[in-house]
Amino acid sequence: MWPQLMTLAYGVVASIGAHTVVAAWHGRAHRIGARPLAGLAGGIALLAVVACASTLTGDVTALRVLATVGVAPQGALIASYAALVWTIGNPSWSTRRRIVLLSIEPVVATTLAATDGWHHLFFGPVTQNALGVWVVQVGPLYWAHLMFLYFLTIWSTLHFGLVDPAAPQRKKRKLGWMVAIALPPIVVNFVALEVVPLGVELTLVGMASTVVVLRVVLDRQSFDLRPVAREQVIDELSDYFCIVDRAGYVRDFNRAARRLLDGLDPELTGRHDVRIEEFGLGIEPDPGRDTTMLVEDASGLGIDLEIRLIVLRDRAGSCVGWALLSRDVTASNRQQRNLRRQLETIEALRAELAEQAVRDPLTGLHNRRYLADALAERAGERICVALVDIDHFKHVNDTWGHAVGDDVLVGVARELSEGQPPGVVVARNGGEEFVLVFPGVTADEGRARVEALRARVAARPFPAGDGVLRVTFSAGVAAADGRFDADALLEGADRALYRAKGNGRNRTETASSAELAPTR
Repeated sequence: MWPQLMTLAYGVVASIGAHTVVAAWHGRAHRIGARPLAGLAGGIALLAVVACASTLTGDVTALRVLATVGVAPQGALIASYAALVWTIGNPSWSTRRRIVLLSIEPVVATTLAATDGWHHLFFGPVTQNALGVWVVQVGPLYWAHLMFLYFLTIWSTLHFGLVDPAAPQRKKRKLGWMVAIALPPIVVNFVALEVVPLGVELTLVGMASTVVVLRVVLDRQSFDLRPVAREQVIDELSDYFCIVDRAGYVRDFNRAARRLLDGLDPELTGRHDVRIEEFGLGIEPDPGRDTTMLVEDASGLGIDLEIRLIVLRDRAGSCVGWALLSRDVTASNRQQRNLRRQLETIEALRAELAEQAVRDPLTGLHNRRYLADALAERAGERICVALVDIDHFKHVNDTWGHAVGDDVLVGVARELSEGQPPGVVVARNGGEEFVLVFPGVTADEGRARVEALRARVAARPFPAGDGVLRVTFSAGVAAADGRFDADALLEGADRALYRAKGNGRNRTETASSAELAPTR
């Protein structure tokens, strides 16, 4: 039922816009502002057609095409509004050069929207809102487009209506009224969270009523509807909108901002001396430039706000205040946080898998693959390698079983690795054999370290049946000063190990120059 009703409403809006275009164009010779009014009404009519088509489709491609088509009339609307305000303020204003300048931004924005398939910066994904309506989210380039339109609207208003001392008082009143009556449909349409259609937004209906009133006003030269127009301009904004003066006091805010302030502190909306810092959102206006900030979980309300502060300047370029525009980005921010958490989880799993690939599952020491990489990284350094083999380990397995044998392997691994300084590598080479790599250590120093470890292992008891078991190990040490071949170094340590076993076990031997293969 809702799509049918909105289709009918958009059709009425398009008809009103088209009729206004025809009427304004026919009266262009004797009505001030007729041409820009025709542009304004034409943009409204086009947007109504786009909105009507968007309401009737759920196709992603069609929605993106319609969103692109809707960008041009958006720019035309604001350009027409600026021309309308300036023309009423100064009927001799319009020149070809200025009209061309006003046309640049809509052309650029439409081009960026049309090429979004290449850069993906103008539009975001197509999502379904709370009412089940599919809408196209906006990207950073769309925000830049929106900020320019805001700047053009506010600057043209202030420059030609509120701060132009040369304008007669009557023109000031006319401009103030025109600003109030023209802004509601234009600004609401640009600051909506989705590109047209807005699902439940009645912005275009408001546009149609505004166009009708504009025709009456321009015909009768009546400019006394400012309070009514202000209600349409500011209060119909779906985003939070505030005007802040140079001293930091909040001078005006719309209904959406009032609801937000009620949530922050109900007492704020009843006062006339509220300062922006009392919002409790950490907002710090910068008089030198426009700023954007993200506030997560604003004052504990469970909502995330994207806040933009637009500097308002007088004719001399001095800051006179700020326009604060804020929108609720809780849903998109939550999705981004979830995505970051998922990426962090994936990265942690990847790192864990990478670590497991170079770890021995029983002892937790590094394995032979890691050992080879560690030796390769230390090529050209002084290094000492010790090859350690548990004495009579087969007898332990045969006598006490593999469970006790595993306990012995784990215990020996712990004794070898505990207390080692950074840079020392302790790896399981396979079976009951371990390798220790001591960087920057001579053969004598390495042998002394291994002897201390041998004493620690020999002193450690291992539960075995009803008693305890003690084990020893034999070790071979080989060292290289500078360039070395890893295989040759390990082979020299292995020869020294077998010599230690041949000399009675439970001892450490150092590889001689004959046992250490020549360096390549």
